[in-house]
Amino acid sequence: MYKMKKHSLLLILVLFVCTFLAGQSIRTKIMNFENPGNRRILKTEEYSHWYYRSLPEKTLKLNVEGVEKLELRSFGIEALRKPQITLIINKKKTTYDLKVTHRLEGYYMYEPLVFEIPEGTKSLELLCYPRSIYMRPFQMITIKPKPKKVVIPNLELKAHAGMIDVSHNSTTNEYFSFNPTQSFKFRINNQRDADLYIRVQLTDRSVPIFALYKNGEKVQSFEFGLSRTIKYSATGVRYLSIGKKLNLLADGAASEYELRAESDHLFMARPVILKKR
Repeated sequence: MYKMKKHSLLLILVLFVCTFLAGQSIRTKIMNFENPGNRRILKTEEYSHWYYRSLPEKTLKLNVEGVEKLELRSFGIEALRKPQITLIINKKKTTYDLKVTHRLEGYYMYEPLVFEIPEGTKSLELLCYPRSIYMRPFQMITIKPKPKKVVIPNLELKAHAGMIDVSHNSTTNEYFSFNPTQSFKFRINNQRDADLYIRVQLTDRSVPIFALYKNGEKVQSFEFGLSRTIKYSATGVRYLSIGKKLNLLADGAASEYELRAESDHLFMARPVILKKR
C-alpha cells in the first residue's frame, strides 16, 4: 500500500513538472476588440482585465493579422442552459459550446477556447446572442528557447597518470604526471597560446628524456639535466629536478598535444593558458 501511494505521488509530481514546463513555452498577450461594447472587470489573484459583450445583434471584430493561435476567455453573469459563441472567419461560421468550470465572485467562469487562425487571415468576428456573456481574446505566442551558447574550454585534459601537487613558498599548483606506460594528453582550443612547465623525479645518474607530440606528429625530444631544485617540492617525490618551460604557440583553432616519457622516469607537467595577444 505504501509503495502504491509513493508511486502515485511520484506520478503526480512528474505530471505537475511536465505541465509547468509546457506552460513555460507559451505566453499570452492581451488583445482588444475593434468595436467593444459594454464591459465588466474580472479580478483574480493573478490579473485584472476588462471583458466585453457585443452590442445587441452585433459581432465583436478582432484584428488577427500575424496571429497564429488565439485563446478566448469568457464568463457569464447568469446561469444559461446552453451558452454558445459563434466564430466567423472569412464568412464561415463555427459555433462552440461553452462549459462552466467554476464560480468566481458570482460569475460563471467558462473553459477557455483555443483557435488556430488560418494563415493570411486579417480579421475575424465573434457572435454571441446571450447578453450575459463577456469575453476577452488573448494571443498565444510560442516562446522559442534561445540556443545555448556552446562554450569550448581553452584546455581539455585527455589522459594522464595522476595529479601531483608542486609547491613553491606558499603557492601550490597541480601538475599532471606521465611515465613510460602512460602519456599526458591534452588539447588547447580557441587559438590560445600556452606555456608548458615540466619537471621530473631524478632517480639515479640516468638522463631523463621525454618527447613532445603535436597533432599526432613528434615535434622534438628533450633532455633534463641532473641538477635538483631546492626551491620547489612535490608531494611524494624526492629529488625533484629543475623545471623546463616550453612555449606552445597556436597555429589553428585547436591543437592536440601529447608528452611521452622516453626514459624510465616519472615526469610531471602543467599547461598554463596565456592571455590573448
